[in-house]
Amino acid sequence: MTVYRWELQRIFSNWRKTATLFLLPAIVLTVALNIFPLLMNYLSTGSFVSRPIIIVDAPDSFKQYLDENIDAQVFNYEFWSRNKFDKYAKDDDIYSIVKNGTVVCTFWSGEKNTDFDKKISQYYDDIYSGEHVESNAVVYLSYSASSMGGQALAEQFRQNVLDKYQDGLITILGGEYALIGSDLFSIDSFNPVTKFMDFRITANSSASKVIPGILMIMMYYCVYSLAEDMFAQEKNRGFLTKLFMTPVPASHFIIGKTLAIIYIASVSTYVTTFVMFFASWINRSNSAMSLLPFGLFLTPVQLLIVVLAVPVTCFLMCALCLSIVFSLSRLQDTIVNLQLPLVLFLADFFIQMFRYTRPVTIEYFVPLHNSLAVMSETFNSQEKFWHVAVMLLLDSAIAILMFRRIIRRQGFESNKRK
Repeated sequence: MTVYRWELQRIFSNWRKTATLFLLPAIVLTVALNIFPLLMNYLSTGSFVSRPIIIVDAPDSFKQYLDENIDAQVFNYEFWSRNKFDKYAKDDDIYSIVKNGTVVCTFWSGEKNTDFDKKISQYYDDIYSGEHVESNAVVYLSYSASSMGGQALAEQFRQNVLDKYQDGLITILGGEYALIGSDLFSIDSFNPVTKFMDFRITANSSASKVIPGILMIMMYYCVYSLAEDMFAQEKNRGFLTKLFMTPVPASHFIIGKTLAIIYIASVSTYVTTFVMFFASWINRSNSAMSLLPFGLFLTPVQLLIVVLAVPVTCFLMCALCLSIVFSLSRLQDTIVNLQLPLVLFLADFFIQMFRYTRPVTIEYFVPLHNSLAVMSETFNSQEKFWHVAVMLLLDSAIAILMFRRIIRRQGFESNKRK
């Protein structure tokens, strides 16, 4: 405990080190996550500015829907008349607009000079009268498949706006047909719990692809930096050898320094997680390319899983780093080998970002990777007790075995020197 407190005091007594370990990673990651949508928009459209959604010949029912629904107000709109759209289409300018990442939503009643809302209302009136009719009214959504930003924007607009608008058309324009078999009743237009859960589903699904991988990279970077400072550098200077020659057992120095590394890395990870949650709640724009959409939230049980997974993961990472430190003699070789696992965590991060399947059973038995799998599953509200238990017990057991091996070897060497 004396060694543990000594190492913590050495870190916290220097405000620059404290800021570097606790605040700088959180700030850098948050900035990077917010810059990513702008960068992707630039790569796909050639501009940092988000393209508006062009609405062609918008009916009154759609304009009313946009005014009354919060989900629809996160997008930027530009309203065009049919004549303006036809002019652009005639000159083939519409293709260059769509190619740049713009999404075009066109309302077509099926007949020229016919109002979209009137056509829908007539359709429901005919059904109510017992006639067998079909509607020719169509909503077209146009985008460029070669534009990643345009494609993502079109899909988000379709899910969050168009699908809900079309489902509600019978209520708006259905007339007497919409009242068949039901009585009039008032509807609470804003239910905070329902709205919150809608946002949470989207936000947590996106977060499950991003946050676990970021936390793994963040934890290892912090652990290997501290291990390099507390063990590799001191070993290179000969200071660690002098410590092992004192009457204090070598295991006490190793355990004390290790506890300090786990504590600092865990707290730094908790701070980063909190900052990312905060960034999600202030990200009200909900960009189609955003990595942290609005509404990220974990239940108390899910939060507990993350809180428990972090120190266990840091424990195993520390054991890995110390195995490298005490297996190599030259400082240059030690530093290079400490950085190699970081490449694996980066690869794991990108694989997780672009995978669309749940982790398979074998992944929960792969040390360190199982931590990413558990956290990803937790953010998706798909956590299972045995998955969490396997991860915590397996990683802890492997870390303990690795530390016992390190301590036995260092204890033998210290006795030999004496």
